[in-house]
Amino acid sequence: MMTTTADQAWKDYQAAIDEARRVALDWKFAQSPQMRTQGMYFISMMQAFGFNTYMAPRTAYPTFFSHLMFTPVEYNWGAPSPDFRYHWTKINGARDYRIWGKRGNTPWLHIQAQKGWWGDADQINIGSWDVDQFALDDDGSFEIIASPDQQPGNWMKLDRNAPNTCLLVRDIWDQWEGAEGATIHIEPLKILPEDSLLLSEDDISQRLKGIAYQTRFSLDTWMRMIEEVDDAVGRNRFWLPDEDVSKIGGNPLAAYVKMLYDLKPDDALIIEAEIPDVKHWSLQLADYFYQTTDYRFHQSSINNKQAVVDTDGKVRIVLSIKDPGVPNWVDTSGFPEGYAQWRWYLSDRFPVPETKLVPLASLRDHLPPETPIVTPEERKAALLARRNEVGRRFRV
Repeated sequence: MMTTTADQAWKDYQAAIDEARRVALDWKFAQSPQMRTQGMYFISMMQAFGFNTYMAPRTAYPTFFSHLMFTPVEYNWGAPSPDFRYHWTKINGARDYRIWGKRGNTPWLHIQAQKGWWGDADQINIGSWDVDQFALDDDGSFEIIASPDQQPGNWMKLDRNAPNTCLLVRDIWDQWEGAEGATIHIEPLKILPEDSLLLSEDDISQRLKGIAYQTRFSLDTWMRMIEEVDDAVGRNRFWLPDEDVSKIGGNPLAAYVKMLYDLKPDDALIIEAEIPDVKHWSLQLADYFYQTTDYRFHQSSINNKQAVVDTDGKVRIVLSIKDPGVPNWVDTSGFPEGYAQWRWYLSDRFPVPETKLVPLASLRDHLPPETPIVTPEERKAALLARRNEVGRRFRV
């Protein structure tokens, strides 16, 4: 039987994934049965994620996808925000494309372009655009030309030397109830004679290399970032790193404040933050592999529209395993230890929240006296509404 380049690429791919699995399970943060399971899930998820982001895309025939990258339960790579609906596609920076759609009523719609993606060793941010900076019709409809050469009207500049450009769209749903998000589409301005949906063996080989690199680079990056937080401040304290994460797909208009939490069943961690002049803020949880914990069926996140702000202008959030009966509760969702991330978007400054670990039984001694009580019935209703609204956002 003849051995082809693709056969060798497949063997190399399998060896790379096996090695990534070994590294994940040997990691010091993955020694509990729960985290070993999360590590195995991560490696498995990365193969499906890799197929969607590297094997499947055809830059001559792009489509803005949503469900194939981030979903509430299944695809949660990279700690995606529970308040966003993401859309993405792959294009060739040397080509011209028409992007069109309707704005919706969410507060912010943002497009970011990356040269490559996590399976490319030279990925870097190319540019970012607030859709509201473009001319929109009265009903919120828009049309944008994305191309390497300047065009009249709404224009996004591409890099003609970036044949594997990723466009990532963030649609913020901070007010979950009643929000109507954007619709967005893309097509090439010209179909060339050489354009084809068919892949060659060389294409398959290169794309397998991309999936393998993306799997290992993702693993190494998340492990490094978790260890950096631990080295800087330990557990149950927030830290703002000095790192430009836009080069790896982070939003250049955001600050990501990080914490590793570690709680016992009768603990409550009070998180206190002053609120700057900011477009959007949120707190969410993830495991040590940067997989966002379930936010559809658990109250594992909170944002600027959901939180109750105290009379002194500060917000106080309680992170705990058991329901503390307060409005601003973030549920660990079955993970007694893990990662917490605070996002500041379009903010005049980036405060680092303060924390205080107290016994759950005496929690109210450490909160303002006017802090409301949430009954079990009210919590049940809130969780039902949460489940329904996330389902509506993702149309599931």
